[in-house]
Amino acid sequence: MKLACSSYSYHDAFERGDLDVFGFLERAGSDLPVEGVELIEEHLPGGDEATLGEVRDAAADNGVEVACLSVFYNDFAKPDRSDRREDVDHVTAWTDRADVLGADVVRAFTGFPGLHDREHGDPAVWRDVGRCLQECLDHARTCEATLAVENHNHDGLIRTADDVFGVRRRVNGGLGFVLDLANYVDGRPSIERTRHLADHVHAAYDAVDERGRDPEHPYYAEELDSLAAAGYDGYVTLEWEGETDDATAVPRALSYLDDCR
Repeated sequence: MKLACSSYSYHDAFERGDLDVFGFLERAGSDLPVEGVELIEEHLPGGDEATLGEVRDAAADNGVEVACLSVFYNDFAKPDRSDRREDVDHVTAWTDRADVLGADVVRAFTGFPGLHDREHGDPAVWRDVGRCLQECLDHARTCEATLAVENHNHDGLIRTADDVFGVRRRVNGGLGFVLDLANYVDGRPSIERTRHLADHVHAAYDAVDERGRDPEHPYYAEELDSLAAAGYDGYVTLEWEGETDDATAVPRALSYLDDCR
């Protein structure tokens, strides 16, 4: 099992202009106990092949892999067809760009019906999401990277294991899965049921204690053990989302996760 850090973990520093992707890659390679990084597409300086090649080379120079490219963001539950079309084009474009970066996984979302006053159980929502995902999957067959969706409990469509299975039934092809250990509404029961599907794993933190644990999700050590027992040998990515200074919180959390694997 390998460890990675998401560039989102330093989103405050990116927003302030104190850090760019090249500084992040240098920090990951020299200061953090990781073998890889997850890059949020909005943290990249551009989407052209030359710029992406510079990022790919910088990752290699700093001794880290680009484990995942995260589209930020798409929402296939939007009620307007033209808006969904824009998001399909956005996801497919970044799936192409993931190959330039050498990323193994492209993370996308299904959708957030609650943000649009659409009901989670509305068949039209599931139809819209399924059609968009199918188009993205059809395109992804021409790419090396695996297109994967992430469970998400904040107004998200796939917030339980049943939802994950439901969306997978609506598409043909190898839809990948990013398992977020913090993003199921029922927590560990859904993790147990979908652990075997994981192509990539997120360990999201909202807070960190002195030992490096997230008090709201104290089961990460057990879940990493379970992943290893199930034969998972991919990346577990720290996604720091808390208020504590990232310069302190991120290394502490990663040190704990490093000890857990």
